Amino acid sequence: MALTYHRDFASEADGKCLLEGKYLKVFQRLSGASKSVLELGCHTGYFTRVLLSAGHRVLGVERNPEAAEFAAAAGLPVICADVTCPRAIAGISGPFDAILLMDIIEHLSEPEDLLQQIKPLLGENGRLLITGPNVAYWAVRTSLALGRWNYQEAGILDRTHLRFYTARTWASLLTSTGYQVQASEPAEAMVPFEHVLLRIGATQRQVQSTRDAASRLAPNLFTTVYFIEATR
Repeated sequence: MALTYHRDFASEADGKCLLEGKYLKVFQRLSGASKSVLELGCHTGYFTRVLLSAGHRVLGVERNPEAAEFAAAAGLPVICADVTCPRAIAGISGPFDAILLMDIIEHLSEPEDLLQQIKPLLGENGRLLITGPNVAYWAVRTSLALGRWNYQEAGILDRTHLRFYTARTWASLLTSTGYQVQASEPAEAMVPFEHVLLRIGATQRQVQSTRDAASRLAPNLFTTVYFIEATR
């Protein structure tokens, strides 16, 4: 598998980094003065590089040896360690202004343990920034109503996902482990028949506007990825 989740932001838009969706949400929350950031599950460091270029001080942690080696070879501050191992967390020195868990929690069998272990690493005003899928998305509901629950190579039903959450259960996970949810909002969304809209002449911007409107009106149905911000 190794580099399945790698992205190259630098190659987008004529070499200019254009963030959108969950990456833009997290980046905006980190705007302003330089911050110390712990990025758990950084993979090849593609977002680490963006954060570093914005002036933040970042430490990435990645358990996939090939992905971590890729990041290290590019000169990024990434260590190879399994975040589910208490010794790995104990070896990290805080505090951090922000800890990032982007599309990580749903891959863990016991996410509560990790959330408890990293709490001491957050600074007094530190923030936990999380992104993760919404299993209540309309397409998943439709498939389930038809008796289908088919795992896929990526997306909400990614075959490597061990946990599944809605907006309410994302919040419950955090409050049950001693955090206060400061924000929970759609980061990415999709609406039915997007391909038809594009085929009849709608622009990508118009489709995005439709997504934004749908996720505001019915976030539980049209959100594919949630962004959650929490504090101790």
